[in-house]
Amino acid sequence: MPEVYALDPLDPNKRIAFHATANGIAMEHVIRTGQHNMRVKHFHPEYEIFYILEGTRQFFFGNRYFTASKGDLIIIDSNMIHMTKSDESDEGHNRIILYITPEALERLDTAYLQMNLKRFLHEHYGIYHLTKHQHEQFMDLYYLFKSEARSCRKYYVRSIELGVAQYLLHLHRDLEKIPASAVFYETDERFEHVYAIADYLSTHLDEDISLDSLSSRFYLSPYYICRVFKKVTGYNIKEFVNIHRINWAKYLLETTDRSIALIAETVGYKSTTHFERIFKDYMNMSPLKYRKTQNLYVSSIMPDVKEPSTEIETELSQ
Repeated sequence: MPEVYALDPLDPNKRIAFHATANGIAMEHVIRTGQHNMRVKHFHPEYEIFYILEGTRQFFFGNRYFTASKGDLIIIDSNMIHMTKSDESDEGHNRIILYITPEALERLDTAYLQMNLKRFLHEHYGIYHLTKHQHEQFMDLYYLFKSEARSCRKYYVRSIELGVAQYLLHLHRDLEKIPASAVFYETDERFEHVYAIADYLSTHLDEDISLDSLSSRFYLSPYYICRVFKKVTGYNIKEFVNIHRINWAKYLLETTDRSIALIAETVGYKSTTHFERIFKDYMNMSPLKYRKTQNLYVSSIMPDVKEPSTEIETELSQ
């Protein structure tokens, strides 16, 4: 029997095989043809577990560049700035993403205190190649989520939560044996230059760092820095600094009562007006509005539904 897909009217190369959410946990299965680069470099509160069934993707997060292919599992921490793109020979990819909101993970942590899932996901971000058995465990979760969300039988949300908890238990057991040094990222000279610059910028956000000062510090030409930094990270220097400053500002707005002006200064902006404009570019609202409405956060990646999307469905032959 042919699969049923939802077509994205804004992206003819994107086919949505499945997308559903249940009480702060979402799963999305997307098949793409052709190359696709993330147009928006972003961060979000949801934890993201990204599994590649077919194809290759390039990632930049944690100030490191990764290449992931069929059978690779990518773990992205809450509010981690990340970007993904195609390589030059990419003809498409098939991937499944599990999203978990901080609130949903906190519920699981409360129910299963000894697993400490928040700390586990924070400490184990990166890319891992799954064994056949680990692949089967992930797919078992996918089929459970798909079956329960489509049937909506009694206690289906609880069934999904239990399935996710069991999967994270297996993942915890497997990954805690793997040393951090085993998580692979690209390491030739070009990448090492970018990592050093990215690490320096992200730990000196409150400073006004010029391209010339970077050139002097790292003994590299301004032209080379601009070209290779953009090529590897997907950001120019200004974009990289801005998104990290805004992520820091978001944290301060959530956890302190500092004034908007003081937060702007703390994260490196000399002008509060400029800070507010950049913040709105990334968060689609002013810093003040964000502070007032942060508890009413609406996910941009998890639809406010508890069953899979069935819009614009069409049958595609095998």
